[in-house]
Amino acid sequence: MHIVEKEKENCHCMVEFEKKMRSKAAAVFMAFGTKGDVYPLAAIAAAFACDQEQYQVFFVTHSAHENLRVHLRLNKVTYIPVSSPPVVSPLEHYGKMELSFSAHKREIIQKHRYECTSIIEDIFGDDSVEGDAIAINFFALEGWSLAELFQVRCIVVAPYVVPYSAPSSFERQFRKEHPNLYNHLQEAPIDKVGWKDVIHWMWPLFTEEWGSWRSLDLNLSSLPFTDPVTGLPAFHERLPSPLLLYGFSKEVVECPGMAYDEISIDTSS
Repeated sequence: MHIVEKEKENCHCMVEFEKKMRSKAAAVFMAFGTKGDVYPLAAIAAAFACDQEQYQVFFVTHSAHENLRVHLRLNKVTYIPVSSPPVVSPLEHYGKMELSFSAHKREIIQKHRYECTSIIEDIFGDDSVEGDAIAINFFALEGWSLAELFQVRCIVVAPYVVPYSAPSSFERQFRKEHPNLYNHLQEAPIDKVGWKDVIHWMWPLFTEEWGSWRSLDLNLSSLPFTDPVTGLPAFHERLPSPLLLYGFSKEVVECPGMAYDEISIDTSS
């Protein structure tokens, strides 16, 4: 992993807990975005910590949500801030060149991902405990690759349906550029990760935005479910379909048919 030690020493967001062999499994809730994106997961993290005392629970979010710290601490959840803002607005650069905003945004993203990596490395880097897991919202896709890096389970928790959809050309382009992986995902058993998961919510993970970070900074394959050396699908291992927990009842929001039936989803109210 490409970690510059002097930067790591200056990273104010590092986990503030004593480094020692863990006796408890760790559950890391990672939620980014505005209050509506983050607060529901904070409530779930607090409830989880109260109900599952065998876990050490962490909540990773923007420092702008600092007001969650006290509530989480009262419920035995360790609050860990990252310095990135919930929203990066071009209005902050009104009157400046577009390139200036783009460069500023890239810098924020790079620092954000570095801080996230440092935090997860501090929690899971030295040892692993059975039951370790990372729970993310749809704006914390860093967590998926970091869970892969440290070989812990990743769960998606969402208070709403997927806020983005794949471009109309995504499947056609994917099939053209990665025919072996496409066929591998299409042929997956219903209980294993497959194309249904990719097209429903995982598709951003297969874009260059995430691929370059995975390969250059994390030393993972640029595409999930492929061998980092050959680039071929990981035929020897089919992972279970990721658990996707929606925070509403099917009585409130209708499930749109087959896509939901075939994905590991819980819509408990």
